[in-house]
Amino acid sequence: MIVQFTTSNFKSIRDAAELSLLEANITEYPKTLIRSQLDGIGILPALLLYGANGSGKSAVLEAIRYMTRLVREPQTAMKEQHCFYGNEEETAGFVLLVRNSEHEYEYVLRILKGNVTEETLFFRNLTDTTYDVVFDRDREGVFLGEGLEDTDVSPLTDDVPMLSFVMAEAKNHGQIAEVSGLLEKIRFVDCSLLDNAPVIDALSEADVAEILKKALSCVQSRITDITFEREKITVVRDGMKLSLEELGKGMAQMVRLYALASSALVHGETLLLDDANQKLHPKAFRFLLEMFTDPQTNVNGAQLLGTSYDMPTMANSVLRRDEIWMTDCSRDGVTRIYPLALFLKENGEKVRKDETYFKQFLEGRYGTDIVPEPMR
Repeated sequence: MIVQFTTSNFKSIRDAAELSLLEANITEYPKTLIRSQLDGIGILPALLLYGANGSGKSAVLEAIRYMTRLVREPQTAMKEQHCFYGNEEETAGFVLLVRNSEHEYEYVLRILKGNVTEETLFFRNLTDTTYDVVFDRDREGVFLGEGLEDTDVSPLTDDVPMLSFVMAEAKNHGQIAEVSGLLEKIRFVDCSLLDNAPVIDALSEADVAEILKKALSCVQSRITDITFEREKITVVRDGMKLSLEELGKGMAQMVRLYALASSALVHGETLLLDDANQKLHPKAFRFLLEMFTDPQTNVNGAQLLGTSYDMPTMANSVLRRDEIWMTDCSRDGVTRIYPLALFLKENGEKVRKDETYFKQFLEGRYGTDIVPEPMR
């Protein structure tokens, strides 16, 4: 699961922007947190980014996706240019903190014009307070930690991340294998382009299919069964057999998103959902979030990070203040991000947990606003 992510010089994000899924010092909904029994730290199971069009919401999720692509497919990703406008001469930076039930890893990657300038992988047991260095790389050379000392790094080139290289050369190394697995569990989805593949995948696994069918029954979709046979997804609704597309676009999208969520819950994945509430009724979207915030259903540390315009879910009855994040874009095009839990209003006061968040948001009280002017 993701604990923290920081990026700089990526699209509209010029200065270092940190997205934290560590619990803030607030009192609401403590039981919804994913809490380690080893160090007691609570991690957020859900987080939504709100803001005006063009404020940089998608860029935050795309930065996480791009960092994982730099490791997974460096030959393609390194050739892409995503720097802040006209800032190609500056380094782009990524810092990802991830953990499982026993270990935590911090991965630092900095690139400039398609080449790695700095890269480090740190590791610690959750029962320890200090990190060990798995490997460290800069312009001066490479340091290999325990278990990697005999790895031949002479074929390594500047346009390939060290992590990508050792994942291929030392894939049986315990820590490298764990990090590889954690990165595999981060999944980016553009919900406006979502197809039926997640549903087909979900129905191919009995335990995932069971959760999907239960979820559909809980939202009173009137769907009593769903199958994939003869290359076709068929649902039974009100006693009639229909194709998924015959349900209508909104219902089909709900089935697709619930299929993604069901798989994430079984496999402990982190979903990055861009435009997460795409075509969903507010109650259906709220239920999607509750699949992750309910500790009875989320037993494997799954997470949902999304961008949203859904106002009813921006509420103290749905999300904690540290799970609601704002994105704001300055006049010079620079994105900044911050959670409601740390935001100070114009009067210097913190956001209270009994406020009507979406009303204050629409009034521009939280620092991000659109002010329409009359057409002339």
